[in-house]
Amino acid sequence: MLRFLLQRSAVTVRSTCKALSDIASGETLIQRKLESELTVKSCQVTDISGGCGSMYQIYIQAEEFNGLRPLQQHKLVKSILKDEVASMHGLTLKTEPTT
Repeated sequence: MLRFLLQRSAVTVRSTCKALSDIASGETLIQRKLESELTVKSCQVTDISGGCGSMYQIYIQAEEFNGLRPLQQHKLVKSILKDEVASMHGLTLKTEPTT
């Protein structure tokens, strides 16, 4: 019985570590994509889904936002992340120009 419980605990720990790894990789993927397409001064991507990677909160400050209204800034980010946004349940954006 003790062996069964230990094996079960090990599986749970591995699953939790994999889930945390997936969260980090989703955040990193989105951040790298934004940084490759925009001249980013500051960028922070956070998985706010509780671990499943279906909701993200993104803060980004980029030169390309200079002179654009917030709606235009958000459209630009969503167009860059078009494929990722299609599989998301929700997205919170905070964008700012560099000036």
